[in-house]
Amino acid sequence: SDRREAGLPFLAQVSFRNCHKPFLGSAPGREDCANGLTCHPAIPRRRPYTMEELDYYACLVELDAAVGEILQALDETGYYNNTMVWFASDNGPEGGCGQDGICDGDDPNRPPSAPGTAGQLRGRKRDVYEGGHRVPGIISFPDLLQGNQVIWELAVTHDFLPTVMDILKVPRPLQQQSWALDGRSLLPILDGGLWADTEEGQREVGFGFAKSNSDMTGWGFRMGKWKLVVENFGCTVEDCFQSQLFNLENDLGERNNLA
Repeated sequence: SDRREAGLPFLAQVSFRNCHKPFLGSAPGREDCANGLTCHPAIPRRRPYTMEELDYYACLVELDAAVGEILQALDETGYYNNTMVWFASDNGPEGGCGQDGICDGDDPNRPPSAPGTAGQLRGRKRDVYEGGHRVPGIISFPDLLQGNQVIWELAVTHDFLPTVMDILKVPRPLQQQSWALDGRSLLPILDGGLWADTEEGQREVGFGFAKSNSDMTGWGFRMGKWKLVVENFGCTVEDCFQSQLFNLENDLGERNNLA
């Protein structure tokens, strides 16, 4: 409030504990979901929603409402158009999906291990397949970004800092000019540009998962449309212990190994 009255800029990071496991929805939220007010009814002749699912879906609705309150406050205080808002998650849904990391069966969007779905993506949390880490990334900044668009260029949460610095025209301290900096400013691609056309060139990102006190690991590398997977935490079939190469441009579900 004081910063608004003084017309000062601000930065706020809001982390929601819910809907991370263990999650909990309110009793009215669960009831609204069960009655079809906020959730699609369960598919006929299939199992009704479990209490865990009702908690999870109610939690998502309540999280959405909380984000809405923040946006409404920005609008009411006159900050909305000139504020860059990011919305993102840190990983895919909890739980696993079979020995090959693929959710299938009669109801693939409702695996028994945990609620939540990664849609067509292979894998879930901890997997280096796309379902483990490809998450919604939404940016709103009306004064800079006009209209709605979908961008398929690779971006990671490491990009927050360099993007904010770029927007504010904040230079790096002279003594840090030679230091490596994780992430890139997203400004070149937010208007529909491509990484390949920038001075830094095509985007390359490596990532992995290793469980302490265990030999279960997974490693991945992205270069443009290409994705290399070497082992994977949630996959135990023989193919998963070999190098796998996927073209995400036409195989986002990572079903066709080209290696």
